[in-house]
Amino acid sequence: MTEKLKVQSQTFSLMETTIDELHEAIKSGRTTCVAIVRQYLDRVRAYNGVASMLVTEDGAAVPEAPGVVRGRQPLRFPTESVKASTILPDLDRYQGPPLEYGRMEPTSSDPTVSQQFGMIAGIPNAGQVNALATLNIRGERSVTCKGDFDRHVSEGPLPPGAPPVCEHFRLMPDALERAAELDAAYGSNPDLEKMPMYGVVFSFKDPFDTKDMRSTGGGDAHYDIDFPARDHVLVEQLRKKGGIIFAKAVNTEYNGRAGDPGGRNDPDKVLPSVLGYQRSTWAGNPSNPYDTTRSASLGSSSGSALSVSTNMVMASPCGNT
Repeated sequence: MTEKLKVQSQTFSLMETTIDELHEAIKSGRTTCVAIVRQYLDRVRAYNGVASMLVTEDGAAVPEAPGVVRGRQPLRFPTESVKASTILPDLDRYQGPPLEYGRMEPTSSDPTVSQQFGMIAGIPNAGQVNALATLNIRGERSVTCKGDFDRHVSEGPLPPGAPPVCEHFRLMPDALERAAELDAAYGSNPDLEKMPMYGVVFSFKDPFDTKDMRSTGGGDAHYDIDFPARDHVLVEQLRKKGGIIFAKAVNTEYNGRAGDPGGRNDPDKVLPSVLGYQRSTWAGNPSNPYDTTRSASLGSSSGSALSVSTNMVMASPCGNT
């Protein structure tokens, strides 16, 4: 971080800041769009980690498993587990179908990284909330165009093996680059009549399509291309109004709920949950910031609300999608 950005971050805090206060700070030169995004990224790196642990049959430790990169650092999963009988004290009397105990498993989207599957429990005083699933940061915002496949054009050609679509994808600026574009174009004098969302950092739950980020509805599925051809109309409008599209929030997978979806596949195991069922197979389970042994909510917009309430973004649309 440059000395100028250090001074700006020391003189302006985003904690519980309103949009009007943000705009006043920009106009007075106390902050910039880049400094704003960097502050949010710092909070993501500090608090957006794993907040749950596996519930296993025997409570034994599990091997370390690599997690997806978020905020330029990989997720770190706990190796300790909780013995199921401590949560289900009468488990020895259970005579139903087998339980789906917790396990680490490579993801379908990217087999080089793992995620928690099966039974989990919240970590007491975790200090993490798992609110955001994908950050709009070059190299980590898509599995299709992961790492050097998202190399900026100024750094030369893509490496061999890059999917052809990545030539198009890498032309789109990430959140920091977009912030720099806004600073260069408008400085401390943005037209707030035309851009009332200028510099406001947004997250969206995953059912909102974002053309510059993975958009799979929260599901862990191996798409040939995991980002859409165009933005959801609301995302497009907010970009035009000066908003910075920063992240995809953890949401109930495909906006679904617990229950029998029908179809030909019948479960052969039971998944008891002490954390609700607003879980994403790609991103995991969001936790309550006041008690991390509990889930954030039972709704599909839990990660959106959580990312705002913990000051990882300034705004996040919720509601039906």
